[in-house]
Amino acid sequence: MTTKARLEAYAGAMRQLTRTTLCIAVLGLTMLGPSGCATWQATGSKSGDTETARSDDPLGHVFANESRRDKLNDGYSALHKQLRGLSQVDRIFYVKIESDDVQNVVGDLTDYSGQLADRLEKLAEQFPAMNLKRTTTPPIIDDAHTAQRNGTLKRFAPLVGQSGAAFERGVLLRLLGVADQERYLTQVLAEQEPNPALSKIMQDASTHFADLFDEINALLDKRFYRH
Repeated sequence: MTTKARLEAYAGAMRQLTRTTLCIAVLGLTMLGPSGCATWQATGSKSGDTETARSDDPLGHVFANESRRDKLNDGYSALHKQLRGLSQVDRIFYVKIESDDVQNVVGDLTDYSGQLADRLEKLAEQFPAMNLKRTTTPPIIDDAHTAQRNGTLKRFAPLVGQSGAAFERGVLLRLLGVADQERYLTQVLAEQEPNPALSKIMQDASTHFADLFDEINALLDKRFYRH
């Protein structure tokens, strides 16, 4: 692959990854709803399959007429988009990852993310009610995506930016947050999904991401923390 092709592949994959990396920053500031990062959720009482917003909720109108399935689809759409970005991380960073153990951990996460993204697409064909193309990102978050993407490109670009141990530590820390994010997003989807088959798939995914979190954390502890 030529240098130009690598940079083009990096830029394209990073656009997919930006939503995921933004979720890491948001994770420390607010609790995420079942539909993942950058999703507004109104509180209210349930009536059948539709939630009615409280009269004292200033954002209640946003989802006042939205069905429970729509809200789940917000989550599935966010999950699918994040997984597609994660599935390309090893291709983005392979020219800069120097250690076999780091490459193996990154490969485990990216391989599973790609497999789960493929499975979601097949499930969407089997379950017509599942929609992976819902978009609920407010414009202000889109602006934040652009700003963060520019900063991330400077820090992790293949031919410039960080390298060596500092680069690998930074990648692992970010992927640790991502694995935790996906663990709880899939857990919430499992808890709220009324279809038993879909709920079981999400619960299994949550367990797998928990294992990946432990794998990444163990490598960080081994390589970069003093004992």
